[in-house]
Amino acid sequence: MMVALQVVRIVDLSCSTTHQWQWIKILQDFHSRPGGPPELRLTVVHEDSEFLDNMQACLCKQAANLKLCFYFDKVIGKLETLDFSNLREILKINFGEAVVISCALQMHRLLAVDDSISRDFTAQLQQMANMARLKQMACSACSPASTLNYPQTPSPQRQIPSLLVSFLYAIRALDPKIIVMMEQDADHNSPLFHDRFTKTVDYYAALFDSLNAVDAASPQRARVERVLLGEEIKNILVCDGVHRHERHERLSQWEMHMQRCEVDHVPLSFEAIREGKERLMSYGLKQCKSKEDKAGLLLCWGTTRLYSISAWRPHSSNAAPNNVAG
Repeated sequence: MMVALQVVRIVDLSCSTTHQWQWIKILQDFHSRPGGPPELRLTVVHEDSEFLDNMQACLCKQAANLKLCFYFDKVIGKLETLDFSNLREILKINFGEAVVISCALQMHRLLAVDDSISRDFTAQLQQMANMARLKQMACSACSPASTLNYPQTPSPQRQIPSLLVSFLYAIRALDPKIIVMMEQDADHNSPLFHDRFTKTVDYYAALFDSLNAVDAASPQRARVERVLLGEEIKNILVCDGVHRHERHERLSQWEMHMQRCEVDHVPLSFEAIREGKERLMSYGLKQCKSKEDKAGLLLCWGTTRLYSISAWRPHSSNAAPNNVAG
């Protein structure tokens, strides 16, 4: 028997990419929920106070029309500037609430690191490997050895940036029922400029093609390309170290980050996947396809993977293996 949740707290960490239409749909879904709607509280993080005021007015009006018990809390800021040591208070989450986390196109900003530290570490490993080779070569006069047995240059395991670790452990402390995450599914986090350049060209060429199929020429598209996508490309190619925030990675890499911080993958429900596919078809994008991956859903343009959508939950030995997110 399922016990109805009394208070549901949804935390929207999507910052600049959030929009009120997605939460209007949630309000409508809760309104038609079997057993009656719970009390719904929405916390939204965004840099623009005026945007949050308008969003609050729109959602509160919609909730009143649906006769829902609804509260809107706003947090001014960016994901990467939040104080993760005091996240419950900052996000205004009360104990006893059923917490849901939504984060779209923002978590990659927590991967920013000082690349000079990685280069120094790699140089130290190379020096250690060279010394080991010299010692083994010196010993080979007494005990010949095949060159195949010489120690190879160690390949350092990519460490999770401390900011992402702090965030994931702070989120785990909130004990959310589900974490829904959307990210660019691309290899744009290489320390080598050549790798980032070639992969960025392929990725954004496909993304611009998809925009062209929707609206070839409009003021809205021009603003998206200039203000959003243009700034993303510039940051990927021109910036480095802690100044490079657009560090897009594949879903498989995100799965490794999550597992190391004891956050488990939750399969998306059939209903969620079906609804996502229907929404794509409604836009008339014949070349836009969705592909199911073991860790989530991939949105593709032709053969190019553009975005991933996945669901997660803090590790629990009592969690049922067949739980799904819908």
